[in-house]
Amino acid sequence: MDELRKKGGFDFSLFGAAVLLWVIGIFIIYSATSIHESGRLVGIYKNQIIWVSMAILIVLAIVSIPGRYILTFSYPTYIFSLVLLVMVLMVSSEVKGAGRWISLGGGFNFQPSEFAKVGLLLALSKYLSENTVSLYKISTFIIPGILISVPFVLVMAQPDLGTAMVFCAMALPLFYWAGLSLLQVFFLVSPVISLVLSAFPLLLSYDSGQGWGFVEALPWGIFFLAIVTVLYLSRPPLFIWIGVIVANIVTSTLITVVWSSVLKDYQKLRIVTLINPQADPGGAAYQVIQSRVAIGSGHIFGKGYLQGTQTRLSFLPEQHTDFIFSVLGEQFGFVGCAVIILLFLFLIIRGLMVTQSVRNRFINLLAVGSASILAFHVFVNVAMTLGIMPVTGLPLPFLSYGGSFTITVAVLVGLFLNCKITRQDF
Repeated sequence: MDELRKKGGFDFSLFGAAVLLWVIGIFIIYSATSIHESGRLVGIYKNQIIWVSMAILIVLAIVSIPGRYILTFSYPTYIFSLVLLVMVLMVSSEVKGAGRWISLGGGFNFQPSEFAKVGLLLALSKYLSENTVSLYKISTFIIPGILISVPFVLVMAQPDLGTAMVFCAMALPLFYWAGLSLLQVFFLVSPVISLVLSAFPLLLSYDSGQGWGFVEALPWGIFFLAIVTVLYLSRPPLFIWIGVIVANIVTSTLITVVWSSVLKDYQKLRIVTLINPQADPGGAAYQVIQSRVAIGSGHIFGKGYLQGTQTRLSFLPEQHTDFIFSVLGEQFGFVGCAVIILLFLFLIIRGLMVTQSVRNRFINLLAVGSASILAFHVFVNVAMTLGIMPVTGLPLPFLSYGGSFTITVAVLVGLFLNCKITRQDF
């Protein structure tokens, strides 16, 4: 640490924020599981202490690695992560219906999809540091598309939609930093927006028992008109015109076909509960309802540490992992949640600040990609616990219990700090 201080590049405030979040996470995990006197959850906070201790050592180890070595081993790391993803399909330990873990013995499991986030980040950063991308030249997306698609398919086979979403969420900011304009980013994500807007009328009609109406279809119609207007004003090449319009029409049509012909009633019900949890309060929406009750009952200052009734009575499933934010909200209220979110914002913004002082393209892409992964996890997890996004199984960085994800977060923090120290030494 003394050597790092002498170099002047080690960001102690960023490192301190990360350690503080990890420590808070240990206390919250303890409060979420302290009521258990028997079973697998007894004393798991001790496991988290071990993982956090390892994570801190990993952060310091990554900081000491010269940036040129990280660049050199980017592709090998990516390939190794793919090997692990293939292995998990063959020898995985199934947990709650999904085969995502490789057993390490002694009750510890390793989730290769977490390592794949790091592998893809390194590979994309290396490739994009040497190449630019443009929607007006589709060939520039061939290699990045392959790099993303391979782990995406392997992870979806587990299945693990949450991690697959992280791959896409990470890629967009990297593409923007590698040369994609905001207009091109809009064209790229417009089919996803069309899909979401087309789904709402289906959800509303299922819940009400009535068919589509003009009002329900209006949001997608307005959005499609906006797309056509932007295309007309920006005058992109003809193939962009055709591609964007066709993609939006296809995705909006596809969701209708899937809804009416593919999804079963229980699957539709799970989706409907996103906008109306009372449609299935004892089933698909149970977690979300209990989460909202827990957070809402915390009011401004919370009920106090270890005093949460929802937590102590175990009304909320997975309260030590995916729904740890609900435990925080019940015990520390709005103020506690705001403090944690501000710590997240400080850490992410502090990590991104390296892009203002460093011109090394690879370093900047690493910082942007690391920030994107952390920000996406925080946003989706918090929105999930509030009931405004589907339950995807994405944990909350630093706070949620889990060794694999804790190590992944440690690597991202280590890369942040390494970026600030390495600067332009290669």
